[in-house]
Amino acid sequence: MTKRLFLTATIALSALLLACEPGMFPFLPEGGDDNTEQPSTPGTGGGDENGGGENGGGTTPTPEPTPEPTEVTATLTYAECKSAVKGYGKSATYTNAYGTWTICGYDNSDAIQLNSGKVAYIGTPTFEGDITRVILEFSDASRSGDILLCTEAGTTAVSGQFEEFGFAGSASEHSLETKGVKRLYIRSSACARISKVSIIAGGSSTGDNGGGTTPEPDPTPDPTPDPTPDPTPDPTPEPTPGTNPSTYAYDWAELPVVVDANKDGRLDSNTSLYYAHHLCAGSEKNAQRNGTARNYTVCYSGTHHCPLWVAAPRHKSYESGASRTNAYGKDPKIPSNIQYNSKDTGGGCNKGHMLGSAERLSSTATNKQVFYYTNIAPQYSSTFNTGGGAWNNLEDHVDGLVCNDTLYVVIGCYFDTFSRNGASASPSTISFGGRSDVACPTMFYYALLRTKKGNSGKRVQDCSASELQCAAFTICHKMAKGHKPQAADMMSISDLEKLTGVTYFPNVPNAPKATYNANDWL
Repeated sequence: MTKRLFLTATIALSALLLACEPGMFPFLPEGGDDNTEQPSTPGTGGGDENGGGENGGGTTPTPEPTPEPTEVTATLTYAECKSAVKGYGKSATYTNAYGTWTICGYDNSDAIQLNSGKVAYIGTPTFEGDITRVILEFSDASRSGDILLCTEAGTTAVSGQFEEFGFAGSASEHSLETKGVKRLYIRSSACARISKVSIIAGGSSTGDNGGGTTPEPDPTPDPTPDPTPDPTPDPTPEPTPGTNPSTYAYDWAELPVVVDANKDGRLDSNTSLYYAHHLCAGSEKNAQRNGTARNYTVCYSGTHHCPLWVAAPRHKSYESGASRTNAYGKDPKIPSNIQYNSKDTGGGCNKGHMLGSAERLSSTATNKQVFYYTNIAPQYSSTFNTGGGAWNNLEDHVDGLVCNDTLYVVIGCYFDTFSRNGASASPSTISFGGRSDVACPTMFYYALLRTKKGNSGKRVQDCSASELQCAAFTICHKMAKGHKPQAADMMSISDLEKLTGVTYFPNVPNAPKATYNANDWL
């Protein structure tokens, strides 16, 4: 995507974090990896249900509370365990004062090296109390990427991932938001040379491999409860449980429906569609809970070898602080063999970002993530993705719709025959990205959602239909250069759903998907 005009005003990230109000900041408008609502704790009512009735006049003795496990910091250093570092795919155990660790990584002479696409991990002992923090030290501070926390060791593919955080520099620290984790496996999306692991848990290690497998996170204190809002507009802003078919564990406003009941990273209705989310890999935090801010979620087609959609929050707080990296490469969370093999172009197309580089400049590590091949689609270089091109003009227009309350976007590709507004395109296959079987999209679109005021300070999930606006822009891939966004390019979100088969904004129950006013967007 052609680089846009540099922002004339930069915003200090730290000032935004301090100044924001609930619902106004994408580093937690609908949650970085969080909800703004906490589930209530059962049993906090106004008295004993037995009262002072038939069971006598005395109160029931209160049992002694179970003491909280004493906090422990368990460490593992490369220097002490290097004899157990056997190589990728060669698991070994090492026991120290904190228990038995499982190590499967490459011996880099000064660190345990983990990498994506390898059988490589560090497994902790099992602890009596919940693991609350992970601190990693690195021998090579020049490397960066994502650390993946998992409940399973996995193979070349990552299994059981429940959280992730970015690493860069000589050390990284992460506070777990998932409760009930007694043991975990550390994996990496990139080359990470770990010289020391520190695990802070609520109690002492049980030694050896502990008393069983890591339990599933307790659904009560989990800060990200299962999203179950009603996709049908309802006068009550609270979602109606059980009506959102999505099985995805996040209620982010921008997410389309994702149904993956067996949690294999593919859509149940079409197993050639893979999905993954990326949290920001720099120091970005959400505003209210000190969790990691989200970057984007992708649905990628193994048939078309192209993204189907990318969903993300848009806010000016993401748009300054770093420079464009051009770090093109494979997405570590999507199978490598269905992605592009190189950054080569072809078919008259250049590399078009779905979520743009200029939209993610909050840190170098976060900008690198938007150069994953899963966020890139072939776009015609002479008429579409170029200065004055139809798509570039739409992107510039969407930039002007970003607001303080956050603009939620889904950027998508369409692959069937498409004709609209004087242009038409038919399906074709091109050579692109070092492979010869890439489907060239016939249409690109934006699905957009925001508050009407733009500065209400409210979460979109808490807004009435009259406080929200949503609409879609569709641009034929063969649209002539110079075309600018207009009412004839627009349609309702409901009509876009009928065209693409994707359900948009299910986590915003009052989103007015059946109607739109072009004047709100033009």
